[in-house]
Amino acid sequence: MPDAICRWRNPYINTVRELINILPKTELTKPQARDIVITNSPYNFYRTPYQLACQLGLYHETSNFYYPKFKHTPTDEELELYLKNWIIHYTVPNPYTRSLPSTLEPFSIHARICEKLFEEKENLSWSSTLLDLFGFEIGNKDILKNSFRYSPVLNIIGDQIILKDGVSYDDLASFINIDISSERLNKEYFFDLFNVHKSHDLLSEASSTEIITTITNTERDLIHQLETSSTYTQTEKNQIIKARIGQGLFRRRLIAEYPICPITLVDDIHLLVASHIKPWRFSNNTERLDPQNGLLLTPTYDKLFDKGYISFRQDKTMMVSSKITSSNITRLGLTPDIEITNLPINGRETYFDYHRLNIFQT
Repeated sequence: MPDAICRWRNPYINTVRELINILPKTELTKPQARDIVITNSPYNFYRTPYQLACQLGLYHETSNFYYPKFKHTPTDEELELYLKNWIIHYTVPNPYTRSLPSTLEPFSIHARICEKLFEEKENLSWSSTLLDLFGFEIGNKDILKNSFRYSPVLNIIGDQIILKDGVSYDDLASFINIDISSERLNKEYFFDLFNVHKSHDLLSEASSTEIITTITNTERDLIHQLETSSTYTQTEKNQIIKARIGQGLFRRRLIAEYPICPITLVDDIHLLVASHIKPWRFSNNTERLDPQNGLLLTPTYDKLFDKGYISFRQDKTMMVSSKITSSNITRLGLTPDIEITNLPINGRETYFDYHRLNIFQT
């Protein structure tokens, strides 16, 4: 019988916390992460628990790298908020529900139930509703049912789906058209559906103190325009804004393509910054997420490149700005006109042209 969710344990706060404590809280190669997990786990993590952890969006593995959701130890309040967001956006099928038929179109169970309640305006049968939604009997209905304890609007008591106290049928409208992962096998989009923040304010969701203190007024206006746009989904907006500080999807794409600083050859991804070639503020939303519009650089070179103190020609030679004194050029270890043989030029030509003509300080 196909399952909409893994049977290991109920996805309650204590279970989620236990999984987070097993998982590394930093980006690593897949083998490095798995070694740590095997050491930390008191049970065979990769037999079944990993599936629930992935369905909860706690981590994903792409292109031989491991990416965690939590890079800190969350509070119970954060976990409760996380699980509320999770149950609202949990999409099936997803990359970790292999038993569901390939013909089934991804949907949010929570959103579909809210839609039925909104239309019928009376209590629903849990078992009959699931049969109606899927078109066949699914397994682990009890695990799925228990997951709904985190719904902000629904209660499931016995076999009845009812509204929570203080919730009206009209309140369900905002939970119907929500962001889902429409591509069944897209691990990254599924992972990015779930966030750890307290509100749907994109500026606070997508950023830390770093972005708040470093964005310009122009960038703040651009972020506000993006927040109010109806063109993109919530997750797409978050991804675009996170790209401003070299996080999320943009950084993961760069790591997947070329996880090395081409200048220093440093290959520890913890030491590398995801840098835009054509700056975020001058890029369109496609360019902001395009890995061809980026490089992974060590922090010093990231700063020099971002400020236009260095740039690169199409023959991979480095240009050094005359704004830097000769003594500081020496101190920084810069060599004007040196060929950076590992610089990934192919596919980035237009972006490098833009940087040389518009960002580089001659």
